[in-house]
Amino acid sequence: MGKGVSFMRVLVIDDEEDICEIIAEVAGRRGLEVKTLSNADKAAAILAEFAPDFVMLDLMMPGTDGVELLRMLAEHVKGAKLCLMSGSDARVLNGARRLGSAHGIDVVAAMEKPLDMQVLGKMFDQLASSAAPAAAPAPIDMAQAIASGQFILHYQPVIEIATRRVKGVEALARWAHPHRGMVMPDAFLEQVVNDGLMQALTDVVVQTSVKQAAKWHNAGENMTLSMNVTASTLLDLSLPDRIADLCKQYALPPERLILEVTETEAMRDVTRTMDVLLRMRLRNIGVSIDDFGTGHSSLRELQRMPFSEMKIDKSFVMDMIDNHDCMVIVKTIIDLAHNLGLKVIAEGVETPQIWRILSDHGCDFAQGYLMGKSMAPDDFDTWLKNWRMKPVI
Repeated sequence: MGKGVSFMRVLVIDDEEDICEIIAEVAGRRGLEVKTLSNADKAAAILAEFAPDFVMLDLMMPGTDGVELLRMLAEHVKGAKLCLMSGSDARVLNGARRLGSAHGIDVVAAMEKPLDMQVLGKMFDQLASSAAPAAAPAPIDMAQAIASGQFILHYQPVIEIATRRVKGVEALARWAHPHRGMVMPDAFLEQVVNDGLMQALTDVVVQTSVKQAAKWHNAGENMTLSMNVTASTLLDLSLPDRIADLCKQYALPPERLILEVTETEAMRDVTRTMDVLLRMRLRNIGVSIDDFGTGHSSLRELQRMPFSEMKIDKSFVMDMIDNHDCMVIVKTIIDLAHNLGLKVIAEGVETPQIWRILSDHGCDFAQGYLMGKSMAPDDFDTWLKNWRMKPVI
């Protein structure tokens, strides 16, 4: 067992003490540090002294119910993973799972009661074998990290389902840290925002994206490149002109670029967002609504926005085989988008079965690990040659 295992802390919240004991025994046998809580009223006090890496939460708690506890966990526990438990029907459990995700909690599992001991054991095996949480990093001069070129882009392919043609790529920011290795956005975006450096990072992403898209265009590749932007970026009225000027500088047709904005970000300031997005479209830059289905847009707002494509959030796509509601939602989004004249991209495509279902429902494009993960430019070029010789699907 790894040396770091003892640092993994598990909190079990269930009003049935025998359930707490069983879970604690299964986790304890794997070297995990476990605390149990059968009285939800004491949750705040426990969380003040015990910072868990993993929480198992029963939704059917008397007094303070599981939904209230979800809210409390979102406020007091940062970075922990969560497994939900419930004797209710699957619809309630799936609803709670989505609520937890909406609160920003990493909900990794949802188990119906009575618990399957084999499944429980496998889950704790995976937790025990994972690396211990890294020590808090020393203070970082984020501005210097950005200025010194430590932030790079990786690219994930987007495939046309009907033809298996590579439609384009999505650019994803990575921090090539000199000591910590490749760092994912979840680990650095909050500090970028807190340090007031989102504009600086956006400039790096936009310029790098345009240069790479121009390189592929000059090589004869007919692909689009999608860039993600945040709410603060959408309030920058100069962004359309800056991107258009870069396209001229690198001789890139602007229609090769697509700006991706999440549904939630797009609806924060509808008027100003529409100003920026409409000016993008006037410059022939595509605009995509990302993570559709997770925000709170009305059909009226959706109809007013000048989107050219819609991306279905991966949580619906990945769950639709085992969850009828997710299947219905995916099909409804595809139909809605097509009726509005939009192309549809499904994210989180990880199995041939999901690919076939999307194809049957008329989805236009797919993105996910089944086709390819995010890659550095040279690795993507190699992947592209291999895909064209023999698509994996």
